[in-house]
Amino acid sequence: MNSEIKILLEFLERFGPEVTAHQLPEPRGDAAAKLDRFARGLSSEDEREEVCSMLRMHPAWLRWLADRVKLARGGDSLPASN
Repeated sequence: MNSEIKILLEFLERFGPEVTAHQLPEPRGDAAAKLDRFARGLSSEDEREEVCSMLRMHPAWLRWLADRVKLARGGDSLPASN
């Protein structure tokens, strides 16, 4: 398992309720595409570094990314958008 994804999943296991309690805007456009490739394990090294920087700037996107990781791994379907 990619170490960045493992760190993300461990973070969400510990802090999931605090992270998911807030409904904030989802990533759009190029940012969403990069996060989706990251979730599926298709990012280049440079793109992974860029995604990590994006997540530091937009920590609310962690929940969105975690949902994409679950979907990519065959987990539950995505929650309905509001």
